[in-house]
Amino acid sequence: MMKRAAFFCFLLLLLSSCTGSEKYVDWLYEAMPLPDSLMYPRSYWEANVAKTLQVRKDMKWNVPEREFLHFVLPLRVNNETLDDFRTTYADTLCARIKGMSLSQAALEINHWCHEQACYEPSDGRTSAPMATVRRGVGRCGEESVLTVAALRAAGIPARQVYTPRWAHTDDNHAWVEVYTEDGKWHFMGACEPAPTLDNAWFNAPVSRAMLLHTKVYGNYDGPEDVIRRTPCYTEINVIRGYVPARRTVVTVLDGGSPVQGAKVEFKIYNYAEFYTVAAYTTGADGTAALDTGLGDLLVWAQKDGKFGFAKASSESVTVRLEHNIGERFSADIDIVPPPENPIPSGATPEQEEANRQRLAAEDAIRNSHPHRNPDSDSFFEAHGEEGTTVLQSLSDKDRSDVTLDVLEDVLPITSDNPDVVSPRVELEHLRPFRKEVRGSGIAGRLHSAREVVQWVRDSISLVEGRNPQGLRTSPVDVWRARKADARGRDIFFVALCRTLGIPARIDQVTGKVQYFQRDLWIDAAFESEVPGNAAPVAIVKLSTPLSSKPEYYRQYTFTRIGQSGSRLMEYDENGPFRLDYVLEKGYYLLTSGTRLQDGSVLAHLEFFDLGDEGPYNVPLVLRKQEGKLSVIGTFNADPLLELSGRGDYLLFIPGREGHEPTNHAIHELEASAEALNAWGKPVVVLGSCHLKGLNRAVYGSDKGGAVRKGLSGTGTGGDELPIVALCDSFGRIFYISKGYNTSLKSDLSSVIK
Repeated sequence: MMKRAAFFCFLLLLLSSCTGSEKYVDWLYEAMPLPDSLMYPRSYWEANVAKTLQVRKDMKWNVPEREFLHFVLPLRVNNETLDDFRTTYADTLCARIKGMSLSQAALEINHWCHEQACYEPSDGRTSAPMATVRRGVGRCGEESVLTVAALRAAGIPARQVYTPRWAHTDDNHAWVEVYTEDGKWHFMGACEPAPTLDNAWFNAPVSRAMLLHTKVYGNYDGPEDVIRRTPCYTEINVIRGYVPARRTVVTVLDGGSPVQGAKVEFKIYNYAEFYTVAAYTTGADGTAALDTGLGDLLVWAQKDGKFGFAKASSESVTVRLEHNIGERFSADIDIVPPPENPIPSGATPEQEEANRQRLAAEDAIRNSHPHRNPDSDSFFEAHGEEGTTVLQSLSDKDRSDVTLDVLEDVLPITSDNPDVVSPRVELEHLRPFRKEVRGSGIAGRLHSAREVVQWVRDSISLVEGRNPQGLRTSPVDVWRARKADARGRDIFFVALCRTLGIPARIDQVTGKVQYFQRDLWIDAAFESEVPGNAAPVAIVKLSTPLSSKPEYYRQYTFTRIGQSGSRLMEYDENGPFRLDYVLEKGYYLLTSGTRLQDGSVLAHLEFFDLGDEGPYNVPLVLRKQEGKLSVIGTFNADPLLELSGRGDYLLFIPGREGHEPTNHAIHELEASAEALNAWGKPVVVLGSCHLKGLNRAVYGSDKGGAVRKGLSGTGTGGDELPIVALCDSFGRIFYISKGYNTSLKSDLSSVIK
């Protein structure tokens, strides 16, 4: 700690010895990740630093230098594409909050953000702040990037906070913290304005968190628990700012001796896997430690082909390296999350009502903005069928923010194969690439995928250690600089192959870089001198006695375990139901689990090795507990939040008027009124019928049938009406009845207990 404090004092002295904004630009370059240094010229950083210093002078916030350096000056929030947001919007934002305190200004800027964007789920690529404004929507990671960018543009220290995974439900979330005049950090929902700080819809769920973290630009020396320190950022753990926490200390043993150099991973059960939220290497005493919430974690340790795991429920846990890679065995683990203890919001009913009225006005402002991409529209109009082929190779989000020069760069197209046509490889920033490469004459020198592999191996220098966040470098910037990290090289290889008309991809399941040849996907194998080959595979058949259809990511997942670590097999979550899989040969873990209504999990681990073609019969075990409701499916419940509020509710979607099964369901629900009223939760009715005697019935409509379709695709059967379901605001389904059900009243009496 003394060394870091001395370094910080030295850094401040160094900055004070420089002149003008250059000292701050130099500070940014000290910790700048490789992709940012390649993709954005120094003039870009100079312009943004100059604007930041102008705002600092004009707004006169009393912000300490440490907080200014780490939480105002940096443009990067997480893994988003950078843009001109600060230089474009700083003056507008500063004018809006002139004369306010830091706390008042933070709340007001969140209102501005709500005027620009609201929540909509999307893919894993994080769009730039200005792209989110143009689209008018964003997932929570994009909303929080926008809000942090807006706060920093106005000179207010801000940071994005993540729960990488909730402990009590299958989801994650991101929000914003601001540093205010009291010298403390306070939270708020991004693009979700509340009348007070420390007031958001997640005041209750966050009390059940096991880890809350943020990535701070540079070598940060603050009071928080440090999860990881890298040359480019400091990852800190802010759990103690929200809930009671413990210091979970793990001791790794081999036999009776402590193990130095073992990799220790702290894992939270979520989306049917044990997801790693923090990783350490043990010291000479064989220990590693992390501040966590007061619930259960799985702790995994591995070294030299041996591994072990244990449930961590207290301040001390021992993990023994008692298993070997290749060993066949299974284990059951029960996971209990922390109890719920909501953080008080501190807002009065009058403040909440005034805020609701203001949110409605802001919705109208946002909805009045055009949210189309004129570049996509003009490209389609100019190029007809050829333009359609290019646009169809992109996701909805890509089509909403791709620029015309990128689309034009793909033309002319010689194939309708998306693995040739699409300018999108993975999560990289899309910039024109193909015409510049073709103009170099390289197509005349490279005639096969193997020649491309060799050229990339010889010509692109690898720079590792300067991109710990895994940012993506645009292929054109790799081309110009002739250097990248391994992931940037992989994306560049695929883009170069496609430019030359060779189908190529990064396989979404395994993450491997591949090209297509003789009806096979071949691994590029940059690290091997041996030409790539198709990976040997085996057939796995899952066996389950269940009559329902278990869902990948909901009830089970595969993880491949190797000498250096593990990787989740990332199948398409919207793919068809299946119990047969073709996996590359190797050692695997099948994780399955039953999530109970209280958030706890009955998990099962099945370890198996694939050494020949198979088929292998592997049991899919979904454990049950008598007398406890479990999660049987999920759907997108966001459209119902205004009606349901946060928490549990009963959902009723009737059929047509006069429909006998619907009439019967209405009768059964009204006969259950006493029990439902005593339960005290909302009954959300999506239809024109009215239920008598139900005190908390609320009425709405299912526009376009989206809710009905979501319930139909959950592995819980068809979409026959009426539908009665016990759900919660996270979209979890605990009970569902479809069609004519003579036992509905008794079912409801049982499940609401």
